[in-house]
Amino acid sequence: MLTRKTIGSSGATFRALLCIAITTCLLSATAVAISVAGVSGTDLSLLVEPSSSKLAGGTAKLAVDVLRRNGAAYVGGYQIKIFPYFFMNESGQFEIEVSEPQLQKMIGGGVVNFTGHAQAKGSEIIHKITATAKAAGDGRGALTFTVATDNGPIVFNTSYRMIGP
Repeated sequence: MLTRKTIGSSGATFRALLCIAITTCLLSATAVAISVAGVSGTDLSLLVEPSSSKLAGGTAKLAVDVLRRNGAAYVGGYQIKIFPYFFMNESGQFEIEVSEPQLQKMIGGGVVNFTGHAQAKGSEIIHKITATAKAAGDGRGALTFTVATDNGPIVFNTSYRMIGP
């Protein structure tokens, strides 16, 4: 714990450190806003944080590669690992349809609903995906994916960040 004795009698050292910390935070936030605001929405990629969901007797973990814009969709790889049912693990191609107006809401703020699908690698299995993004602004927000499976839907709550080229 910092006390007046450890930071100096005038508190100048403490004020200087506080000023540096605040400046660093402001510069970081500005850099994020500039990196998203200065780039066309179609040039942005979508970074989805890993997430997990509880299942009956297990856990499903979802990892999505950086999704790249391809026409009106974001496309990339995914991996779902089911513990302890390792034989149900799968990976493949992930695609979500995001129109330009929806993309602008995901960047600037608002709630966006969209759909897509996940195609398992080496299989004809296709899972329907519904998603809701709740943008916080600056190209970030909360994201909920619902993946339809033969055993019922799996819901993943995660977050996203738009990143420049």
